[in-house]
Amino acid sequence: MALGRIDAGRYLLKGSVNFDNAADIESDGKRLMADDLQQADAIQIDMSELKKGDSSTLSLCLSWIREARQNNTTLCFLAVPDELASLARVCGLEEVLQDSSCSA
Repeated sequence: MALGRIDAGRYLLKGSVNFDNAADIESDGKRLMADDLQQADAIQIDMSELKKGDSSTLSLCLSWIREARQNNTTLCFLAVPDELASLARVCGLEEVLQDSSCSA
């Protein structure tokens, strides 16, 4: 599981996020995105290679959204897996995740 930087403001989340690794991925992601959070108007996280996500993945997304907002940066997600979108809907967080979904 890894969050990798594609280029300025663009990242790829791949593998599986679960309760065992979510906290590490969250802190590693914040460190990796630190410069872009200060310099970019928007950050995109592509989830097309995310193999498995659960409520810990949703928590991770919310944490990164909060971090971006604190830095006056827009964070959006590309290719949000149906499983994660459904979980957000059940938790009443669909609007928050949709507001952070990329249009392209």
